[in-house]
Amino acid sequence: MKKTIVFLFLILSVNLFAQNELKSGIQAFQKPSEGKSLVYIVKSGAGALVNFRAFLNDKFLGVLSSDNYIIVECDPGNHLFWATSENRDFIEANLLPNKVYVLNAEGQMGAFVAGVSFEQLNPNEKSNKNLFSRKIKNSSAVVYNPNNPSTDDKADNISKGLAKYEDLKKEKSSKIIQLNSDLYFEDAEKFQKN
Repeated sequence: MKKTIVFLFLILSVNLFAQNELKSGIQAFQKPSEGKSLVYIVKSGAGALVNFRAFLNDKFLGVLSSDNYIIVECDPGNHLFWATSENRDFIEANLLPNKVYVLNAEGQMGAFVAGVSFEQLNPNEKSNKNLFSRKIKNSSAVVYNPNNPSTDDKADNISKGLAKYEDLKKEKSSKIIQLNSDLYFEDAEKFQKN
């Protein structure tokens, strides 16, 4: 009888713990190491079945699917973030230390497959906060590790992407977006209350 009571107590305890975990819902909001900057890259919009590729300068960060997001920690200062699909989209960023920024690779209708439109999420806009919160809650994180880069050979993609970026720079194209350094996220758990 004692064993049955102890067993039922354990099952009840595990069940209550699991329910509390589900209610909290949000995975831990990551903050950068002291003196570093942290960037989340999420995916939304059309093209749920199409994966996008994300890059930082000349480094391949990983593949963005509908059920993951990428986290990359880097030195503060100037960086180029870009995403590819049927097209390429670029964001020039001057990252501040100890801040967290969120970029969204939004799927757009393309000629053959979904195109990508890269944008910065604004922590002052409820829809942007909710999108970020949903991604953290419902997706898994892919943490970029510069000491363990992807084994995928993206040299050709990187070369073509950076050449396209240089062409757009020469044309002073409005297709290169400027990140607003003052639009950083400080917390993810507050978003559920807004």
